[in-house]
Amino acid sequence: MAVMFIGIWLTGCATHRQANDILVDTRTLKTDNARMRAAIARMDSVIAHSAEADNRLRAEMRTAISDLNNQIAALMQSNSELMIRINECCKEEIRVITASPGAQQSESGTVTRTDNETPSIDCSQTYDDAFILVRQLEYEKAINGFRNFLENCQQHENVPNAHYWIGESYYMLEKFTEAIAEFEVMVRDYKSSPNIDRALYKLARSHEELGHKEKAKKIYQEVVDDHPNTLSAEQARDRLKEL
Repeated sequence: MAVMFIGIWLTGCATHRQANDILVDTRTLKTDNARMRAAIARMDSVIAHSAEADNRLRAEMRTAISDLNNQIAALMQSNSELMIRINECCKEEIRVITASPGAQQSESGTVTRTDNETPSIDCSQTYDDAFILVRQLEYEKAINGFRNFLENCQQHENVPNAHYWIGESYYMLEKFTEAIAEFEVMVRDYKSSPNIDRALYKLARSHEELGHKEKAKKIYQEVVDDHPNTLSAEQARDRLKEL
């Protein structure tokens, strides 16, 4: 009986689709395993007249089951490694979103200011707390937290990202006019930010939600032209097809 071994090379960043495929393959192998065990249970009544054939078939079936078990173990190990890679990728994505080029940060977590004034708050902690509120869907509180951060930490490296997350929070609250104002700050003042393509895309989405279709189309096209190899550009292409 031929048994196909399913191998998976883990290259780059794994995706949830790959992980799901492995789980499907694992369930399939387990089903085949169970069927073979059932077949062994029925053999006594089917081929009881031939002890020699019975023993030979039992040996073949046990070998096949052993091979399947080994494949299941290998697949489960691959699945575990994929999950580790997925978690690493998610952490990296959050790191990119929450960090951008800017002012240097001191070891204490407060920003280095050019006017020799000491911030009245721990800037990094204030930013992180506001970011956590975004993840907890506490958008109003997040906006207040980022506003506090911007008021006290104007030289901090995460100032552009604070504007982005304020805009994102307004967008999630369906306050599209306010969202536009924040995303326009990003587009105007922080063109080198790693999040500029996201800001442009959400700026276009906000205009689309307000019925400004021509304005939205223009910005979507800007995303496609200026940031062609990003997820934002892919999403912008999809929106252009709908408009």
